[in-house]
Amino acid sequence: MSRAELGGAILKDVSRSFYLSLRFLPRGFREPASVGYLLARISDTIADAGEAPVTDRKDLLDEFRGLLGEDASWDRFQERLSGVLGKRLPHPGEAALLARAGECLDWMRALDGWKQAAVREVAGHITEGQGWDLQRFAGEGVVRLDSEGELDRYTYLVAGSVGEFWTTLGFGTDADFAALGRMEMQALGCNYGKGLQLVNIVRDLDEDARKGRCYLPGPAPPAEAVGPWSRRARRFLQEGLRYTGAVRGKRLRAATGLPAMIGLRTLDLAEAAAAEGGGTRVKVSRAEVRRLAWATLRAALAPGSDPWARHSKVADRRRERHD
Repeated sequence: MSRAELGGAILKDVSRSFYLSLRFLPRGFREPASVGYLLARISDTIADAGEAPVTDRKDLLDEFRGLLGEDASWDRFQERLSGVLGKRLPHPGEAALLARAGECLDWMRALDGWKQAAVREVAGHITEGQGWDLQRFAGEGVVRLDSEGELDRYTYLVAGSVGEFWTTLGFGTDADFAALGRMEMQALGCNYGKGLQLVNIVRDLDEDARKGRCYLPGPAPPAEAVGPWSRRARRFLQEGLRYTGAVRGKRLRAATGLPAMIGLRTLDLAEAAAAEGGGTRVKVSRAEVRRLAWATLRAALAPGSDPWARHSKVADRRRERHD
């Protein structure tokens, strides 16, 4: 299978909104971003193979992380992967991706030196977070995080590091990537990623509880904790909109802003569902994702950063109504 197919049909099968974002990216940015996403999706598939024993999944993640840092052969790991997971992957796209995981590693190793290093680093952070997750929630009953520090570290590893990765690719590809300085963009990008992960946590609260885990620390019952953590997610997504407004390339602005738009809409739906007592498990429809993609593209093509400032003010007003 060619790299074009890996970054096309295979990636599209295992992603929905991120694939739309990637289509906006210029080639020099799109290639390492695609490889990074595919590697992260491989490790995520291993971590989420719930029918496999936790110890086996943790061992596989550790082995996979080791492969990211060295030019070792994939063949032995592929055999072990097939032996442990077997037919435990109901999603055909995930099965196809794992079958070609060695090609994803080869693609990473063919990248330019600095891009390869950036991909190795972010994939390493993500797999570290996924391994910690498996170990942390291995107890009986519903296991809940003890502190905000735990949650902050986890959201950094699996998502905040992606915002830093995006910034590294941006300035590495074009020194004029953003109107703000690199350090400020790194900080905004990190919080943007954390906000997107908090959206996932709020949305998946009920499903995670059924699996025996709760990521939201504090004394309040999980259902009552939705409001405060949803507001924090909105604040982080506002930083993502500020990040987006500072990006100079129009195509890059569109790719960067779409996750925030989808995230804000997901929070709207989750909050409304929680208020009605129906749980927070919601999904933005494909039709609405397409509408948001067009709205994002129009904002990216508009002169200056005013459209992103407008979206940020809307998010501000929504947060203030809940405070």
